[in-house]
Amino acid sequence: MRKAQQKYSKLVTSLSVCVIVSTLSACSFLPKEEAVLAPPLVEPAKVEYDVVDVKTGSIVKSLKGAGSLTPVENHTLSFSESGGRIKKFHVSEGDVVKKGQLLVEVDTATLSFDTKQAEIDLKKAELQLKALQSQSGPQLTIDIAKLDVQSVKNRVQYMREQLAKSQLKSPINGIVTFVGEQKAGDPVQAFQSIVQVADTSKLQVLYTAQSVDQIADIKLGMTANLMSNGKAITGKVVQTPKDVPLDIMETNAELYQKSILMSLAELPKDAKVGDLIDFEVITQQKEKVLVIPKNGLRLAMGRNYVQVLDGNTKREVDIEVGISTDTEVEVIKGLSEGDKVILK
Repeated sequence: MRKAQQKYSKLVTSLSVCVIVSTLSACSFLPKEEAVLAPPLVEPAKVEYDVVDVKTGSIVKSLKGAGSLTPVENHTLSFSESGGRIKKFHVSEGDVVKKGQLLVEVDTATLSFDTKQAEIDLKKAELQLKALQSQSGPQLTIDIAKLDVQSVKNRVQYMREQLAKSQLKSPINGIVTFVGEQKAGDPVQAFQSIVQVADTSKLQVLYTAQSVDQIADIKLGMTANLMSNGKAITGKVVQTPKDVPLDIMETNAELYQKSILMSLAELPKDAKVGDLIDFEVITQQKEKVLVIPKNGLRLAMGRNYVQVLDGNTKREVDIEVGISTDTEVEVIKGLSEGDKVILK
């Protein structure tokens, strides 16, 4: 019995050893685990800035544009009273006229004839007075004759004034630059523009800006550099919105508030009303100042500043600015020549 137990014990031990060996052998058939690799190091992308060096130079602020030639002396004519109808236009646009020439007249019925008759009556009254005085007639009769003369004179003067109001005559030697749309038979409206006469021998340049701010820096007497057909002409600012009389301003505020006038030292050859003339008026200019491109200037809550690249470091610097144009800015304080400003 004891021998049987010993045999059983040896068998169990052998089986256990086999199981362990089998287990270890089985593990050898599985793939070996690979070591975990660390992720590769990624270098941050290098930031590229568009920079410009602060430089010393000149800066010029000016107004540039194209103005049209317009007469210096220009008269717009109208009737001062309403009533009656237009009888006839004696001129057309483009006609050359002389001072005092009849341009337009109103139908006054018999006023012209009545005026001539009154002038005859005046001559008769004056002859009668002269005869009485030469004959040493009664003083009372002479005094009455004097009153008759004065009465007819008053009537003639009134009728002449009425006749003058019914006619538009040219105040200058010039050319008709405008004729209204009215025609013979149309009723007359007081102060309605009927015809315009201009002296085309004297022209100046009229420029009308898109906004009042564009011409805010323009002052009377500033030099204007003009160009016509490739030829340079010197001019001068002769009118700004500040120089227009109030009564004139009220006639066309939209035009005068945004316009300037420039004289020409000499009139271009074959120049005519309406021709365009290129011009430049310098309003501010400085030499040997620090200048940066305008797209380097940054604004925030009334603060003027720039971003400066110092090595690889970007920093903000407050600056004081001077002249500012469409493309450049003068730097009065805050930067030095050679500083690298980052552009927007």
